Amino acid sequence: MQSFEKGTKSKKGIISIIDLHGTWREMGRQYGALMSDELKHFYNRGIIARLVKDGDLNIDELKDRSQKFFANFPFRLKEVMRGMSETSGLNLEQVQLVNAIEVIAATNFNSPLCTGIAAWGEYVSETLIYGRNYDYLSWFKEFNKNIVIAVYHPADGSLAVSTMGYAGEIYLVNGMNEKGIFMELNSGMPSGGALWYDSRVPSMAKLFEFMLDGSTLDEIDSFFQTTKSNFAYIVGVADGQIARCYEWPVFEVKRRESHSREGLTVLTNHFTEFSWGLPRPNDETNWKTRSRRQNLLSLAKHLKGTINSENMRKIMDTRIEDLGATTDMTVYQIVAIPEEYKIWFKIPDFQDWTEIDMRALLKPREQ
Repeated sequence: MQSFEKGTKSKKGIISIIDLHGTWREMGRQYGALMSDELKHFYNRGIIARLVKDGDLNIDELKDRSQKFFANFPFRLKEVMRGMSETSGLNLEQVQLVNAIEVIAATNFNSPLCTGIAAWGEYVSETLIYGRNYDYLSWFKEFNKNIVIAVYHPADGSLAVSTMGYAGEIYLVNGMNEKGIFMELNSGMPSGGALWYDSRVPSMAKLFEFMLDGSTLDEIDSFFQTTKSNFAYIVGVADGQIARCYEWPVFEVKRRESHSREGLTVLTNHFTEFSWGLPRPNDETNWKTRSRRQNLLSLAKHLKGTINSENMRKIMDTRIEDLGATTDMTVYQIVAIPEEYKIWFKIPDFQDWTEIDMRALLKPREQ
């Protein structure tokens, strides 16, 4: 185990787990020191090699876009990046580029984005369980060793929160907080369009704040109702009892209800709450969002009453050609049981399902 100031780093296979404590600046310093190699690799291989050299993108334009992404971040998350710039070997401009790499790559290369499924009630054998595929550009598989579970224990009284994803993303696309709330994010572009507001706080940063401040699903619901998104997203949130889905374009938010399948919700990349009045998007030009959704609904129906962590992992392992949802673009997968503070993490073709005890990571440190 490595340590730096109040932080530590351990490994589960190739997955890094960093445990951060203190002020936001201090946690950023710990993050930067403990993940220095991974952050520099992401900058050199992702930004310089992949986007600038191979992608023929202008570095000054990338700097401008990453700075605009950073500009309206909440102060406490900016402090993390400032701390990282002090200890990682990257300056703040470079840290900003690493933080924005997935946003920049997605808008330039139109990558398919993500699938989620939550089951509870009559669908499960025990308690609520959530499965999630993070689909992205296939060249992100170069960065399998850059995957990190970062656990923040803020000294300001905020809830402890873990984020799960790539090193340097100081926002939330997957996470769990100390109250056992799990959250994951999908693109909603096929229904909500591609409009992006630089003038708003990035929604991915707001989701991190939702988890820092929200101890119940109802509190998090109120955050959604009072926050405008900067892009079209679909967000799944669950505690130990129920899951909710938020369809969140730039002009409104709707909480999707399970009208006909109480105890089951599936999230791909299009809105399915009927009150939008939207047509279903074309499957072929929108990353097979309809097929992935229908396949997961069918698998869940087939396994109704028996879905547990093992069966959910089997569901997530089922490829789209075998009537599942996993594709060659699936770069990592998560199965979570919020009530038990357990997750299983998989990196296809590199690391099989690995169980991680989130309760131990999220609990306060003994004084």
